[in-house]
Amino acid sequence: MLDNILSGFGAILAVGPILGIILGVVIGIIFGAIPGISAIMAIAIMLPMTFYVDPIIGITMLLAVYKAGIYGGSISAILINTPGAAASFLTAQDGHALTKAGKAGKALDMSLFASVSGEMLATLVLILVAAPISAISLQAGPIEKVFLLLFAFTVIGSMAGESIPRGLLSCCLGMLFAMVGMDSITGSSRFTFGVDELIGGFTFTPMLIGVLVMPEVINVIRRRKVPHHELAITRSANPTDNRISFREYKNVFRTILKSSGIGTFIGALPGLGSSTAAFIAYGEAKRTSKKPDQYGKGSVEGIAAAESANNAVCGSSMIPMLTLSIPGDDVAALLMGAFLIHGLTPGPMIFFEHTETIYAIFAGFLITDLFLLGIARSGFRFFVKMASLRRYYIFPCVTVFAFTGAFTAGQNMNDILVLIGFTVVGYGMRMVGLNPAVFIIGFILTPFLEQNLDQAFAIVGGEYHLFFASPFSWVFIALSAFFVYSSMRVKRKGSKAPAPAAEKPA
Repeated sequence: MLDNILSGFGAILAVGPILGIILGVVIGIIFGAIPGISAIMAIAIMLPMTFYVDPIIGITMLLAVYKAGIYGGSISAILINTPGAAASFLTAQDGHALTKAGKAGKALDMSLFASVSGEMLATLVLILVAAPISAISLQAGPIEKVFLLLFAFTVIGSMAGESIPRGLLSCCLGMLFAMVGMDSITGSSRFTFGVDELIGGFTFTPMLIGVLVMPEVINVIRRRKVPHHELAITRSANPTDNRISFREYKNVFRTILKSSGIGTFIGALPGLGSSTAAFIAYGEAKRTSKKPDQYGKGSVEGIAAAESANNAVCGSSMIPMLTLSIPGDDVAALLMGAFLIHGLTPGPMIFFEHTETIYAIFAGFLITDLFLLGIARSGFRFFVKMASLRRYYIFPCVTVFAFTGAFTAGQNMNDILVLIGFTVVGYGMRMVGLNPAVFIIGFILTPFLEQNLDQAFAIVGGEYHLFFASPFSWVFIALSAFFVYSSMRVKRKGSKAPAPAAEKPA
């Protein structure tokens, strides 16, 4: 493993990958700092630009956008109390309280240090455990993979959103759209309705941008009369109020370490995501804190707990994706699509077929953290100005990038129609409460399910009881039932909780 890691650093320490990482970090921070534009939107827009470069450059740039975008969300959360994602909600509570007290620099510093610490710890775990897990998973055949994928669909559907039926429906809807086109096994066409252009199925990038990006543009248009929040920061005259000292970082390091562990564990479980990790870590840190009454009122420790946990998810969410082909969250699902576009199929064999590329990407993870630390601190004033841009400057540019990216994916005007069609689908999903991220995960995983299901039927023939002959099958069936039951129980308890208790974290 050490030789692979060293060769990975040798591949990443070249002009192309380094420039890609720097560009990705800058774009990620800018997009993350702009309210209303999340990291996944930034990746969706940048994805077509990576088609024509080496996979090491393209994928590491997207990962840099991802990591920097997660941190960038804390900038708007801290400065203008506008979290771009649910994971930044807790950061906004304590961070904006410090901003109002003239300590915005202290809040931003702690957010940055905690983010980088959490990401680096999770990346080390990824490097150490990903390959061994892949070696174990090689023992699984098509039958075991079928039940594993069914388990993934169940977990993702049941953990997404407030409604389990809507989460499962979102997943099933993505599976339905993935079946459009020619069957890879039999060659027969499905759900094309006589339209020849649909024989190849829906192009991934226009579908992705239409479902995730364009509905946000429509929402901004609907909210055009809402006044723009001007960014006004009052800085304290005391220099110590605008930075984090080594002693302050040392005092919260135990919290960062514990929260990073929570985030790493949560990220490795498919379907939970950074929001879950942030809330669990924040609650645990508050429970064990010596000053729990300061949480929500400007606690540096609270910022450290939330940011280290939600950023640790970045690295650990890649573990199930790379080893088992199961995205850990919505961004990992998008990155899985990027891997496939570049000819890298996530799964156990990726560590044997593309060893140098994978370990170069791992090295890029660590290098990205160092550039994030340097660029974020040096470009603070510029990023603050970007965060205060008015929405009517931002989203026309987003629209242009979206349509350009959709056309660039296949150099086909029909992809523009796909983009428009899925914009309607994505906006309609939001209107009725369905989850677009779960929809995309269903769209991506369905071809893998079909392929393994066909192989499994070929193995068992007419003896269907062989599906349940493997102990792994029963393990995944039991896990699926457990996740459905536990998520229903948690949601039932949440619905019975009194209103003040439910609103207390806000």
